[in-house]
Amino acid sequence: VASVGRGRVARGRGVGMAAQLSSSSSSLSLSSERGDISQLDEAMQEATLECPAGNLFLPPDLGPPPFNPDTDFPMARAGALPSGGLTPEFYPPQSRLSGKFPGTKSTGRACKLQTNHFPLSLKFPQGMIYQYSVTIMPPWFGRRDYKRTDKQLYHDTIKEWKEVCPAAKHNTAAWVFDGHKQLFCTQAYRIEELPDQKVSVWCQEEERFLEMMIKDVERVSDIKVTQDIMEWAVSGRSGHVPQDALQALDVVLKEAINLDLNFYTIGRSHFPMDGETLDVGFGKEVWIGSFSAVRPYGWKDHEILITLNVDTANKPATRNLHLTNESAPGKSDSYIHCVLAGDGRRKAMVNFARGLTDEQVKTMEKDLKDLKVKYVLPSKDDKVIKRQYRVNGFRKSATKEIIPDLKMSVAEYFKQTHGVDLKYPNLPCLWVGPKQKTIYIPMEFCKMDKQPMPRKKKLPDDAVAKMIRATAVKPMDRQKKIIDGLKKNNAMYKDDPYAREFGINVSGEMAKLTGRVLDAPVIEYSGGKVANINKSNPGKWFQDKNQYVVGQTCTNWCLFDLSGLSENQFKEVVMGFSSVGKEAGMIISKKKEDILRISGTMREAEDVAGSNEEKLKQALKHYETEKKKLEMILIIFPFKAGFLYDKIKQLGDLKYNITTQCCLKTVLFKGDSLNKQVVGNICLKINAKLGGINHVLAPKSKPAVLKRPVMVMGADVSHPAPESRGLKPSI
Repeated sequence: VASVGRGRVARGRGVGMAAQLSSSSSSLSLSSERGDISQLDEAMQEATLECPAGNLFLPPDLGPPPFNPDTDFPMARAGALPSGGLTPEFYPPQSRLSGKFPGTKSTGRACKLQTNHFPLSLKFPQGMIYQYSVTIMPPWFGRRDYKRTDKQLYHDTIKEWKEVCPAAKHNTAAWVFDGHKQLFCTQAYRIEELPDQKVSVWCQEEERFLEMMIKDVERVSDIKVTQDIMEWAVSGRSGHVPQDALQALDVVLKEAINLDLNFYTIGRSHFPMDGETLDVGFGKEVWIGSFSAVRPYGWKDHEILITLNVDTANKPATRNLHLTNESAPGKSDSYIHCVLAGDGRRKAMVNFARGLTDEQVKTMEKDLKDLKVKYVLPSKDDKVIKRQYRVNGFRKSATKEIIPDLKMSVAEYFKQTHGVDLKYPNLPCLWVGPKQKTIYIPMEFCKMDKQPMPRKKKLPDDAVAKMIRATAVKPMDRQKKIIDGLKKNNAMYKDDPYAREFGINVSGEMAKLTGRVLDAPVIEYSGGKVANINKSNPGKWFQDKNQYVVGQTCTNWCLFDLSGLSENQFKEVVMGFSSVGKEAGMIISKKKEDILRISGTMREAEDVAGSNEEKLKQALKHYETEKKKLEMILIIFPFKAGFLYDKIKQLGDLKYNITTQCCLKTVLFKGDSLNKQVVGNICLKINAKLGGINHVLAPKSKPAVLKRPVMVMGADVSHPAPESRGLKPSI
């Protein structure tokens, strides 16, 4: 694929070294020959680019390592500096000399590609952007640190400042802001021309105007954008990346979106407020938007130096629903109803007058914790009290929870203070606000604010599966979404006053490249038998009757049944794994004396602390008593287990060193009979976990580099957004 793009659902964005391309989930390739997706990462690298050398840093006293162009890749060696230091020297990438990489300019077949990178052209006055530091003082300055949620308020503050500052008001488009403490401008100004200013700004969160002080605006750096990028390119795109220049360009291209009230911005992604959403159940939805970032990793063969990487972005969020009120009687569409109903396949049985069951309280507290709710209380004299709070947890019902300072229940407090009789006094109270305070409010006065889900809060497994199914689209559809997202952003930046003022022009078309499709390899099984991969559909192959290269034996194993298998289903599972395993070349015992069956329930496994560990200990003790070694535990769940799955893996893999294999009953059985194809796929995993080898590359498909022991490693990097630079590390 011809793109340097994003990493995974964490929003990691990979960065390739020098001119090397790296593939990731944001990469998009479109083949004009085939009209479908072409995963050509390595072929593209080999066909059109020189690959940088691997870096091997050795202590200087060992001397240079021996180098043989026939057996080794070129290396950028570390040498001792004149001062005796150990800082490595970086060299421009060298051409491959060994011929070990499988692709060459004559390998496979050529194809045309488009990638989700849009070339940038830069026309700066003197090629310079001037960086300024700024201090913004909100009313709480000094009492708490800057938070990510302050970003929009700070942007609005600088917008007002530009209207009154003598140096900025004549051309507001010449100034852009990173959302925290850095300004960028096309002109250089002295500190005397940038006096302290006080402005009044509307705060959406507090629903009132705030007095904001802008002070200490001073020039701290002159960024030679054009020169820095060209010098980096001339040096072979190695060494220090011109990060200051890239950050400045990123901030310029984000300014218009950050100030547009029709968009919600999260890091490098932005979402139209009236844009497409996907309901995934559980009171949650997914916002559909766009991600963009300036990248220096272009393609010199195509005269592309710097690009704007654009992709679709998807963010889970809460739906805008009242916690208890339904849109109409019997609709069951309050936030609590939606969360308890899950993916909608079952109806939640909720009686607000009686209160929630213990299980419902546990589910709702886990869901609401750390989310913001809007508190609206009709009070005496027709007044309405509005507040926004973050939920810390649940307390007892309003009739039972006593306010420590007042020595009265929450229900009594609302009756005496606000003249309000609670409609649902048996519902738990929400504990909100600062954790050192005792602010308890009834659910019936709260509405869930539409908000992105915090990163530490996970969507339920069923919601994640629905999100993935809906957002994983074909390349042509994805290309259309990317283009449509760009058009919403000031007509692909053509109408962006900040990009125009700073001399940045974004191409209206994706970068067009050439690549090569490598022939699919041949897969070898036991006895030298091979499986040929269909060239027209190279993403899969069938094992057929071939057997594993090295099949393992599993004699003593335990079946941990949490799904309520019948006796006939249990026997069918045992016989199925034994017969399918035998066909594939591994031995899984079907003898009654070798297999231990342990039964349990999901409720017990989730609610009773330590029950899963006790079951594992029971299995271990059983085989120890018989002087046997437990080789594997097969766990069957009735539905996706989430936390329970993680706990079982932690116990098996880390604590007791037992091979565990989990599967779902609904997947294992197709109708009333065992699904042999699923069993075959599970046997692949079991054999590998037990130390077997399922298949290998045939000798004729094996590149030279793999003819000796090699460790293949993958790496991804997630960079903080420009406004978080210096506050958050790259991970």
